[in-house]
Amino acid sequence: MINTFYRKLREIPKHSFLLVGIFLFIFIFPLFEASLMKEVLITTSYTIMLLSVASIVEFKYKWMLVLIFTAVFFQWLLFFSDQLQFPIIRYIAFIFTLVIFSIASFMMISQIISSKVVDAKLIIETITGYLIIGVIFTLINVLLLFSNHQAIGFSTNDASLGDIIYYSFVTFTTIGYGDISPISQAARGFAILFGLIGQLYLTIIIAFIIGKYLNSKN
Repeated sequence: MINTFYRKLREIPKHSFLLVGIFLFIFIFPLFEASLMKEVLITTSYTIMLLSVASIVEFKYKWMLVLIFTAVFFQWLLFFSDQLQFPIIRYIAFIFTLVIFSIASFMMISQIISSKVVDAKLIIETITGYLIIGVIFTLINVLLLFSNHQAIGFSTNDASLGDIIYYSFVTFTTIGYGDISPISQAARGFAILFGLIGQLYLTIIIAFIIGKYLNSKN
């Protein structure tokens, strides 16, 4: 029975685990930010996504696994340390995480372009790639706020992670409600970049998928 379960587990597309981790990060964990478990949930969400990237990489790129577990280590070190006394830990943790997600998104886009067949795995990979770019933008906005608390204008003085996620994806998808807006020049520049990348991803990647589907039909 254990062997059967393990075989069924291996049949699940590896990107599904990362997709679940991103879903928890975007939609579930922000709901509990008002609780005493806020910092635990934030750290846990980053850990789940980082380990989900490890499930994609497996043992093909050992240097990537080293980066992933280093990032997890710094995330939990950040949780247990005094952030006011050691702010450098905060920057290191987020930069490591940002680098890993950037590499993972590049790997997924490369796999999408090189794929020969349009199947469920490719669709999941495409959705996950789109969402992880949104997570990357969230991390960039967090770093902007670390360096300048007035970089982005929020309706409340104390912006939560849920607010940053909301602003990042609203900008990324070019919805732009305007309730949260970039203030500093750096934040405005990144907002323009986020919107452009979001639109380019949809147009270029969808064009690739449609082309592959038509070629497979022919």
